[in-house]
Amino acid sequence: MKRLSKFINSTLHTKIGNFSIFLFTSFLSAGCATYVAQPLPIKHVPIDLAALVSQANHSPAFMPRPISLKDGLSLGDVANLALFNSPILKVDYEQYRVAQASADNLALLPDPQLFASIDNPLSNSPGAVNAWSTGIGYDLNALITHQSIVDVSDNQRNQAKLELLWQAWQVTLQAKLLSVDLYYTQKKLSLATDMIGMYEQRYQQSKNGMIEGNVTLETNATDLSVLLDAYSQTSILQQQYNQYSHQLQKLLGIDTSSQFPLIDLGEPQEMSASAITSRLLSIDKVRPDLLALRAGYAAQEANLRAAILAQFPAFNLGISTSKDTGGLRTNGFNIGITLPLFNGNKGNILIAQTSRTQLEEEYRTRLQQAYTDVNELIQLNSIISIQQARFNKHLPTMEDLLANAKKAYSQGDLASLSFISAESTWFAKKLELLDLQRNKWRTQLSLSLLLMRSDETSNKQATHINVLYQR
Repeated sequence: MKRLSKFINSTLHTKIGNFSIFLFTSFLSAGCATYVAQPLPIKHVPIDLAALVSQANHSPAFMPRPISLKDGLSLGDVANLALFNSPILKVDYEQYRVAQASADNLALLPDPQLFASIDNPLSNSPGAVNAWSTGIGYDLNALITHQSIVDVSDNQRNQAKLELLWQAWQVTLQAKLLSVDLYYTQKKLSLATDMIGMYEQRYQQSKNGMIEGNVTLETNATDLSVLLDAYSQTSILQQQYNQYSHQLQKLLGIDTSSQFPLIDLGEPQEMSASAITSRLLSIDKVRPDLLALRAGYAAQEANLRAAILAQFPAFNLGISTSKDTGGLRTNGFNIGITLPLFNGNKGNILIAQTSRTQLEEEYRTRLQQAYTDVNELIQLNSIISIQQARFNKHLPTMEDLLANAKKAYSQGDLASLSFISAESTWFAKKLELLDLQRNKWRTQLSLSLLLMRSDETSNKQATHINVLYQR
């Protein structure tokens, strides 16, 4: 009976001990993450423009108004589609999430250290038992520097968010610039195609006339030379259109068969000198890239404070309980202190100081560059406007003179070389005028980005990009 009672007690103690270990282990592992394999996709097939527009229109919280391919795409429509589906922004968003996770990890306090040991006597000493020791300790310096580390984490999260916002604005600008390039290249191609049709007809007529003996070899050769020049010009424009089209397709993440039906752009809205001056004075308060640099500088300030606090002797506090081989049980109190004789965290302090100086210089340089870029665009816009005014004044007169020259040439009263030269000049200046209009658009769009001129809807869309890519 005594043996049975002893067996039952032993079994109960074992079960209770095992259950306690199970509960303790479950407690420690309750917050642990689990691993799930995620293989790479075998192939990604981009959607076409129509499917992208349909998806965007089914996101009314993001799109300010429905997009219609039938009515044509505005610059704002293309920019919204880029925000909605740009592969560049999707990658940048994942990088932003990594930066956020790193900042969150930085702010976590270190875990306490739990230790245990057991000693088994090797000799058969009378009364000797197994000795054991357990305890828990914590690095108190982590508490001293914790607030500064939290400040570093907060500023790094803010910096990552601002950098993502700036990238979103740059993607929208690139989408608009490529749309402008496509639009005016298409208009130049249309003009070049009309000219080729006229040159081909004229060359065929002069060729037939030369066979009949009514046209000189010089006239026919001149017509052929002009036609070949037009072919070359058209080929260059087609190459440019192909380049811009594929760049925009890649930016929007759509397949290469998609075409862009753009509406008539008209004239860009120019900012007044007073509006430019006003925005330029507050550029450091609205530009996300400058605000991101300021957040990075604030993070480095907090990092320097943490490094200075960490130079003091590190304290490790712990408590323990143990039993020696003689069966004597004791409770203990442990304090560990580092002696700052050789290191003293001097290296980390120096790194933090020089890093702060580097960020200060980078911010100052970026701010100066922002002012310089704006002034450059203002002067460029002025140069373009002056040349546009000259062309708009004199091209109508040139067209009238060319019409008279064409009539004289058809009647044989004007040499072919003189007429072809005048016509080629008119053609070149029409193409140049389209380039001026294109550059005026590009200048105003770039100026809008540098000065953060935007409507409320666009700002809201770019700001909530992190919500968009969680869909």
